[in-house]
Amino acid sequence: MSSQSAKKRHSQVVFFVLLGLGLVTLAGYFLFYVPYLEAHASSTAQRSMILMDTVVDVRVDGRNSEQLVEEVFALMDDLEGMLSRFVAGSDVSNVNARAGQWVEVSPVTLAVIELGVELGELTGGVFDITVGAVLDLWGFGSGRYYVPTEEELAAALSTVDYTRVEIDRAKNMVRIPEGTVLDLGGIAKGYIVDAGTQILREAKVQRSIINAGGDISVIGRRPDNLPWRVGVQNPEKPSEIRWILPLDDESVVTSGDYQRFFTHEGVRYHHIIDPRTGYPARELTSVTIVGNGAAACDALSTAVFVLGLEEGRALVESLPDVEAIIVSSSETWISPGLAKVVTE
Repeated sequence: MSSQSAKKRHSQVVFFVLLGLGLVTLAGYFLFYVPYLEAHASSTAQRSMILMDTVVDVRVDGRNSEQLVEEVFALMDDLEGMLSRFVAGSDVSNVNARAGQWVEVSPVTLAVIELGVELGELTGGVFDITVGAVLDLWGFGSGRYYVPTEEELAAALSTVDYTRVEIDRAKNMVRIPEGTVLDLGGIAKGYIVDAGTQILREAKVQRSIINAGGDISVIGRRPDNLPWRVGVQNPEKPSEIRWILPLDDESVVTSGDYQRFFTHEGVRYHHIIDPRTGYPARELTSVTIVGNGAAACDALSTAVFVLGLEEGRALVESLPDVEAIIVSSSETWISPGLAKVVTE
């Protein structure tokens, strides 16, 4: 064999060896490394814990899902510590303790209070973040339930007026009148769900669902590429589901007279108080609101419940991108956009 032939054969051997190594490397990449990346890029994490006096469930599909779930719960815990009037040292408890004085609060708390005032304007005052004294009178804050007298209600109602909340944006300060009790319970939970969802949006997760005791917000669709399916309780039999709603990058909140109540001398009193009368609103039994943010849905579900069927329906119809199921003891109204997709 000539030296030229030997060199040619050596080159061929080297070529095939390198080709073989390349094929093995390529096969390993697709058989092992790509599945590894996909598994880590689209892993699923799900966890539940007690926050805001309810069970909060968070599920995340996407890269770093475990870490993101932890971040969401940490944020929610921090926000509850700012916004709950029942947490000692919270911004809201400080504002209440120093009613009549200017109190510095966090920018987040200021934003929630401002949103509460805006929704008070939008709903004609039937959503009112200063209704705390009336709620306390009925015992819905403490659990020590009581049916107040007309005189007691009149005194508590004199402290209710969201328009008297003063806000200094430049200094992050808030002042409420003496005797007024600020209560963000009708909006804070939804706001906290929105804040958790925003973390996940910024992380560009594939899909997620946050459920805080019925305040629900979703990103994307289920793994089968269908909308998330959320059940709405039957107000007559709360242990049963009456409607199934498809959710696709939306939020849903339900307010019902069966959620928190007590019975006295055969009469049931629930926690959705009409700030105009001081009594529980009586016309409706359940309101479900579907929209683009849980905070707005939270407040609107309360407002529509207080307004009743006709006025509540008119409010829903006046708002873009808001759908509703409104249930009274005698009839049910489902907004046209929702009626097309809801399953009963």
